[in-house]
Amino acid sequence: MPEIMEVRDVLAVIRPAVLAMLYPHEATTLQLFLVTTGDMELTPLQDDDVVIEGSAMARWRIRREDGGSSSLRIEGGVDQLVADVQSDLQDFIAGSRRTWGELRPLPPR
Repeated sequence: MPEIMEVRDVLAVIRPAVLAMLYPHEATTLQLFLVTTGDMELTPLQDDDVVIEGSAMARWRIRREDGGSSSLRIEGGVDQLVADVQSDLQDFIAGSRRTWGELRPLPPR
């Protein structure tokens, strides 16, 4: 995986992994975007913005609940990027008001 990616490429990699963990009624409500790490305003990055190691975080809104990932580590490759985001999403799901404590199996890659 390159050490630099555009936002559109990161989303193309993580969106299917996020959707794979959601039930259909949750998937229809998904809003997924990237923000600059540390951006308290949560301003979505543009598709052609550049992402380097640790410079961005994934943010999601699912069934009116907001959550997000830690800083994205793109230098570890696609599998590591997906695993990190799925781990953060699992934590979000487990702590959600609607699915508290639910452990979802991670889909095979």
